[in-house]
Amino acid sequence: MKINPKLLPVRLYGDELLKKKLPESDPFDPALQEFIPDLIHTMYERDGVGLAANQVGSDFRVFVIDPFWAHEGEKKNPIVMINPLIESREGEVVGEEGCISLPGIYADVHRSARITYSYTDQLGNRIQESAEEFKAVVIQHEYDHLEGIVFTDRISTLARLRLKAKLKELASHTQNGINVMEGLPE
Repeated sequence: MKINPKLLPVRLYGDELLKKKLPESDPFDPALQEFIPDLIHTMYERDGVGLAANQVGSDFRVFVIDPFWAHEGEKKNPIVMINPLIESREGEVVGEEGCISLPGIYADVHRSARITYSYTDQLGNRIQESAEEFKAVVIQHEYDHLEGIVFTDRISTLARLRLKAKLKELASHTQNGINVMEGLPE
């Protein structure tokens, strides 16, 4: 584990990497292993419950989550998911979502209430698990990032029309993956 992980710059809506489906990664790639502590550190520093590699400019097929760390009494317990796959979905929940790559934008998103998923951990073990409710939503949100999908792609046409001006404004301040407007709200 890195002694001093780096805070990575977050890519914002309008960045082409956020629309790219990421290729599978070698879990034993030294560059990936070096990158993961920075991804985890950035997730916590940005007060996120999940963060995908393309949100910080990388095309590794990996995301990290820690859905409950901000709850009172919960300790940080990051879960690293390399080459995740959602294998089954059941039920439906609707909840408001936001994203650090779309600051200040929130909308109700329909997600599966329960999922079964698999991923490779940092040690190269293939893990299969199930999740419900909030944890399932977080995994689906981050998995979408690896597929080149942002949450606003999953909202109703009417909701997207309501957000059109905000999204256009945000995209207009993103050049080559960098926010060119100082002081943008997070």
